[in-house]
Amino acid sequence: MALTSWPGLIDIHVHLREPGATHKEDFRSGSKAARAGGFTYILDMPNNPLPTITAERLQEKIRLAKKAVCQIGFHFGTNGHNLAEFKKVWGRPEVFGLKVYCNHTTGEMLIEDKKLLAAVFRAWQSTKPILVHAEGEQLKMAIALTKKFKRRLHVCHISLKEEVMMVRRAKKEGLKITSGVTPHHLWLKAGAIMKPPLNTAVDKRALWNGLQDGTIDIVESDHAPHLKEEQKFGVPGLETTLGLMLLGIKQNQCTLTQVKTWLYNNPKKLFKIPDQKFKIEFDPDKQWIVEEKNLKTKCAWSPFKGWQLYGKVKETSYAER
Repeated sequence: MALTSWPGLIDIHVHLREPGATHKEDFRSGSKAARAGGFTYILDMPNNPLPTITAERLQEKIRLAKKAVCQIGFHFGTNGHNLAEFKKVWGRPEVFGLKVYCNHTTGEMLIEDKKLLAAVFRAWQSTKPILVHAEGEQLKMAIALTKKFKRRLHVCHISLKEEVMMVRRAKKEGLKITSGVTPHHLWLKAGAIMKPPLNTAVDKRALWNGLQDGTIDIVESDHAPHLKEEQKFGVPGLETTLGLMLLGIKQNQCTLTQVKTWLYNNPKKLFKIPDQKFKIEFDPDKQWIVEEKNLKTKCAWSPFKGWQLYGKVKETSYAER
């Protein structure tokens, strides 16, 4: 097949680790990894060692991100006690949503108490979405609060069949709810430490079905670089996401048009991402092997080491105006 040219891809869920954990990643190295994987607009999560829960910390991140080689936006964060900060940031063009952690993950932003979570949903009076890390009962709670307060909800890294079913029912009710899935939940077998946990073959089939029927709207990397010797709850993914989804085409799981929808069209539409400054070129039939020595991410490893993927990005250039 000839080279395919697309606008630069969009990843609405990455952890670039700056400030506070730049031994793992920083805005420069993470954005280089993004460019290598075809992503030219990425949204950074707030759970740094000093979480992005004040307008001042957001401003500091914006300043630090000037070293990036792709476009970067941000999700604001909450621990449930910074509600007065919301109105300072929700109108900023650099902010694309509010991230809420309803289940434990890296960082100190866990909100499990229903009253505290309800206060967050009540206070976020914005059309920008609330993004949740919410599994099982916590996801039920988040959906109920979405209905009560008429908010927009994005369910991050959906991983289980029962969660796909919950989101499907909520969409049928007419709630403003979207969801994303990671490549590692589509491809990796259970065993490695992960948040949310890796799943069964039945769950994986439900995730693919959810992508096919529109229950799941977006493929998001949840790029979570940790040094290999300290691997905690996530994996780096910016450089392998496109290749894995193109592998899905070879395995009759999806089409090229669908891959573009999940990695560009839907993220742009649902998160109101500005027009891209970049375009990418790749051959979706060309094979490549994941070699850690070639990775741009500072953590320098991949759970897909040795995998044969497709469509290595050949060029990232400015789009013509």
